[in-house]
Amino acid sequence: MTTAGNATFFRPRTSGDTWEVPHSAVVIGGAAWALAAVQFIAAHAAAAYAWTPAYSWARNHIGDLANTQCGMFSVPNGEPIYVCSPLHAVMNASFVLTGVLVIVGALLLWKYWPTGWLADTATVLWIMLGFGKILVGLAPEDTNIGLHLVGCLNVQLGALGILLLSMVLFRSDPRLSRVGIVLATIGLFGTVLGTIGEYAGTSLYLGLGSGGMQRVATYPSLVWLLVVGVVTAVRCLRNPLRV
Repeated sequence: MTTAGNATFFRPRTSGDTWEVPHSAVVIGGAAWALAAVQFIAAHAAAAYAWTPAYSWARNHIGDLANTQCGMFSVPNGEPIYVCSPLHAVMNASFVLTGVLVIVGALLLWKYWPTGWLADTATVLWIMLGFGKILVGLAPEDTNIGLHLVGCLNVQLGALGILLLSMVLFRSDPRLSRVGIVLATIGLFGTVLGTIGEYAGTSLYLGLGSGGMQRVATYPSLVWLLVVGVVTAVRCLRNPLRV
């Protein structure tokens, strides 16, 4: 049920008790997720545009935008490629900010989702994704490739987080659930081909290049953050008493 006075949701838990979910928490949580995606996309585009010679969306990885030096560079099992990102500080800051906003949004939206272990697990995955983004920003690929690659595991966590939350929303919001399942499938597809392609050959990149396949794996999480963030925030603003 809900109360009109303070616009608070009361979510029943599987244990039989209830959790109060302030309307403001849902709006702020949704806005945090949407802002995480928007600012990351803006920083990504600005950093790529600043490159000379031009940044390759097919051959360069996203992490190359945050590389702090100019010269030839390659990730483990990758091809050497020239890297020089004048706005690397902007990109690293964006990674950290993305992580913080994802964690804030996940914590604020946690009690808003339908209850159960799937929603709780998805929330944990999104929090871990946030810390992964922060680690990527604090450990650029050229300064500590080991920590950087650990942080990059956020890509897989994002795809799994989308899938679990989509399963949670299947009955209460089938349209959003279907969008999530499609995005999760794309993300997992890109993750699998991108990982295997590092060892089995570039043909698995389907002509997109290693950088392009990395984007197939990564971008679905950004789309999900933007869509879910906007949808939840707008719904609550339009109808504060919607459960």
